[in-house]
Amino acid sequence: MFEIRTRRQVYRMTAIITLFAVLIPVLTFALPFAFFGKAYLGFFAIAVFPAALIPLFLAPPIAIIILQMFRRQTLTIDKVDEYIRYDALTGVLTRTYLLGKSREQLAAGGGAFLMIDADHFKAINDTHGHDVGDEALKKLAEVLRKALTTEALIGRLGGEEFGVLLPGANHARAAMAAEAVCSLMRSEAGTIAGHEIGLTVSIGCAVHIPGQTLERIMKRADAALYQAKRTGRDRVCVAEAEGAVSVQEPEAVVADTAGKPARGGDRNNRRLTRQRPQPVAEQADQQNHLGQERQAEAAAALPARRVLLDEVPGMQCPADGKDQPEPVRR
Repeated sequence: MFEIRTRRQVYRMTAIITLFAVLIPVLTFALPFAFFGKAYLGFFAIAVFPAALIPLFLAPPIAIIILQMFRRQTLTIDKVDEYIRYDALTGVLTRTYLLGKSREQLAAGGGAFLMIDADHFKAINDTHGHDVGDEALKKLAEVLRKALTTEALIGRLGGEEFGVLLPGANHARAAMAAEAVCSLMRSEAGTIAGHEIGLTVSIGCAVHIPGQTLERIMKRADAALYQAKRTGRDRVCVAEAEGAVSVQEPEAVVADTAGKPARGGDRNNRRLTRQRPQPVAEQADQQNHLGQERQAEAAAALPARRVLLDEVPGMQCPADGKDQPEPVRR
């Protein structure tokens, strides 16, 4: 595609076009002179000057006007392309462009997808204002660019949620990259726009499984992100399979293969625990069972309460299942 972006390119192309515009008619009249010799000299002397001067005066302004139109068209396309590709606030990829490039990458060589969400972001907006919230999002995007490799595709999915595709990454590499993001956020996002915020992130990871669509991978990563939120935030959860999630908790002691605790306690050491999210039906059954147990406990406590009231002088309690007048204090 013919592209011109700078004025220098316009002037260079104008000079080249003018040169060709002058040479072509001059050479057209010079060729007969080469064949006919001096007999053609008078005609050549009369025709060569108009043939050279006319394009010399006409070609530059016409070329500049046309090339300037090409330049404006190229700059307009660049602006539209930038608007489509990059988020205006954070500078990372837009959701549409990120998902499109992620599909291409997964089809070519697989990888891992990270869902990243800022913790308590609504509280930041409500407490410090949306301008500080915008600065927090910029800081988060800056940390992502610092912590991740240049080949990583970083994009903003919407609001305070970001997505990252790590080409060719497995579970270990995805967890390591996500933990690097969490660690750098703790160290660099403590103060934002002069406010002590202590911004942290929760991350859910999912590795591509052959045959799965990007939407399915994102759904698994989103489930892992929900698990990270539910288990305390500021941590990484890796979806290893359908329904299985590894939770990487902050400030945990890591046990080695010999059963001895490794040195740790700092934020770089983590403990991996496997948890399976309960189906909604099981959670509902547990809640119903818990409610029944509480009702039974309350019913068992009623007789004891009646005995205590009967022991109080001047108080009377109705018998079970019978309507009696209200207790009368004498």
